This record gives sequence, C-alpha cells and structure tokens, in this order.
Amino acid sequence: MNTSLIGILFAVLAVLFAIFIEGASLFAFFKISSLFLILGGTAGATFASYSMAEIRKFQIHFLEAMGIGRDLDLKKTFQKFIEIARRDGLLALEEEIGRINHPFLSKGVRLVVDGSDPRTLEEILIEAAEESEEEDKLSAKVLETAGGFSPTVGIIGTVLGLVHVLENLGAGTAALGQGIATAFIATFYGIAFANLLFLPLSNKLKSYAKKKSRERHAIIRGIVSLQAGENKRILLERMEPFLDE
Repeated sequence: MNTSLIGILFAVLAVLFAIFIEGASLFAFFKISSLFLILGGTAGATFASYSMAEIRKFQIHFLEAMGIGRDLDLKKTFQKFIEIARRDGLLALEEEIGRINHPFLSKGVRLVVDGSDPRTLEEILIEAAEESEEEDKLSAKVLETAGGFSPTVGIIGTVLGLVHVLENLGAGTAALGQGIATAFIATFYGIAFANLLFLPLSNKLKSYAKKKSRERHAIIRGIVSLQAGENKRILLERMEPFLDE
C-alpha cells in the first residue's frame, strides 16, 4: 500500500479530529472561494515558474512515484539477456529492444548491440544517468515550489477577506466575527495544503529520484557486465548494491 496516501490521509484525519475535539463546526472550515483561490493561485504561480516540458515530465514522474505503472524486475530481465547472449550472441538482443519498456535500459542494450567500445558505452550511460537524475530532482522541486507559494496565496486570501470585513464594519459584532473567521480560512488552507500535501509529496519524489538513480547505476553495471560476457552470478553481484530489496 502506498505510504504517501496513508500518511496524507492520517494527517488530514488528525486535523479533522482536532477540529471536532475543539467543538468547532467542520462546515465552518469548508469555503469554496478560499479553496479555489489556494489551488488556482498556487497552480498558476507554480506553472509560471517552469516550462511546459518540465511540467509534463513532472506529471510522468509523479505518477511513477505514486506507483502507477509496473516496475521492471531487473534481475530477471538481465538473466534473460544473458541466456539470449550465450545462445545466440549479443546481436540477438536487438529483438528485445522493442519489448523493453524502460528508456534507459533500452538505450544501454542498443549500445551493446551496436558494438560500442566498453569505455565509451559506460561514459554515455553515466552521462545519461546524470541527466535523468537532474530531471527527477526538478520534478520534486515543482511540488516544493507549490509548497512555498501555497501559504503566501493563503495570506493573500486572508487580506482580501479582511478588506471585505472592513468594508462592512457596521454589520454588527456577530457578522464581523464571522467575517474575520472566514478570512482566516484561506491562511488555514494555504498552510495545510503546503505542509500536508505539497511538501510531503515533494519528499516522496526526492525519495523516488534516489531510487531511480540507484536503478540506473545497477543497469550500467549490468550492461557493462553483459557486454564483457561475464556469467550470471558475477553480473548480479555487480548490480546487487544498487538494487532495493
């Protein structure tokens, strides 16, 4: 089960339980206008901070980090590659390239099939791994940026609400108190979304980036070993330090 979803759900329930204990009405904390301002304002400010290509990559990385998509079993995949290479030679791996749903691994196998020099192959893959790692980190930065904007947008909402209250000072004490309470809902939303949603998910993407970095280094070790014609045990030993249990 996804720990991020469990954690966020637990945090939200804790806030709701605290509101209930205080005896406040849950409906008093539900304001469509404030919700629209926080989500719309934060999304707009965040999107304005990045290019469309970076936003698209963020969407892909986010879905992957949340477990939407099937992980590749690298050990079984390389065991299959070794069997094919021993039986039919390295060139036979070309037929497997189209079946690999992993761009980095596909790139490595292609370099092997093309007969690249071992040193050149390793240098190309290391450079590609570093570039991919920077993209993964940038995706985490997108949510971190949203977590920074959200409380500020909440303050904007509060200021707007207080301006409306000041325009209606003659409405009576009860109406004045209700107006002030409503104004501060925007700040509540801004802080809550930042600390209970955006920043935790940003940390999730950072953790995912580290995992993918280790996975790419495992692939590099496996590709180099495969090209060198090493046996299955040695190949897996080279990959093992970079693979999660």
